[in-house]
Amino acid sequence: MFNILLFFRQKIWRSHGLKIWLATITGTCIVLLNGCQSEIVNITNINSATGEQIIVLGDSITAGYGLPAQQAYPFLLSQKINLPIVNRGVSGDTTADALARLSRDVLTEKPWMVIIGLGGNDFLKKVPKTLTEQNLRAIISQIQTENAITVLLGMNLGLFTDEYKDLYHNVAESTGSYLIPQVLKGIIDNPQHRQQDIIHPNAIGQEILAEKIARALKPVLEEATFPAVLSKKSGWNE
Repeated sequence: MFNILLFFRQKIWRSHGLKIWLATITGTCIVLLNGCQSEIVNITNINSATGEQIIVLGDSITAGYGLPAQQAYPFLLSQKINLPIVNRGVSGDTTADALARLSRDVLTEKPWMVIIGLGGNDFLKKVPKTLTEQNLRAIISQIQTENAITVLLGMNLGLFTDEYKDLYHNVAESTGSYLIPQVLKGIIDNPQHRQQDIIHPNAIGQEILAEKIARALKPVLEEATFPAVLSKKSGWNE
């Protein structure tokens, strides 16, 4: 009799425990989903951007250093989301260099969304992080003033740890930019995904980078109000 009672007690506990586990998982998922939705809704200009083009502003990684233009991540990203993208990557650019050419290369091109991939050369040239942050904020401010959406790529910068992680997070959060964090993780730190100079992704690395950005952009593209000239294509979110 005791064994029978013990069996049913364990059965009830397992069932009750399973319900608690399911409730916890469900609650966590709801919190994460609501957090993601809230993050998207709070993006500056998400439903009021008035431009016509998606532009990537960056340095040599954006330019596709050492590779044909068709293997740079902006070109690959364009194919993945099935939308045209203008590549405004310039090798060697610091945030200050990009800020200096912002009006000519970006603002006059009627941007609807600008993806910003900068900071690597600031790190290599030992630009003070306070100045890097100041330049990023200035770039974002001018872009948003033109009623465009800003997407900030968090670059993994540091010899042993990501010394710029908080910088990108703080800039994105305070400016209403959409942050795609640590985009180079698994690329620059993997010899199979980078060139021999250790700094630039190879063709495989560029493909991985494009895929990361495409996946991360999906909820933004689903929520954003598209201009007529940039109508949604059937295959961008597959």
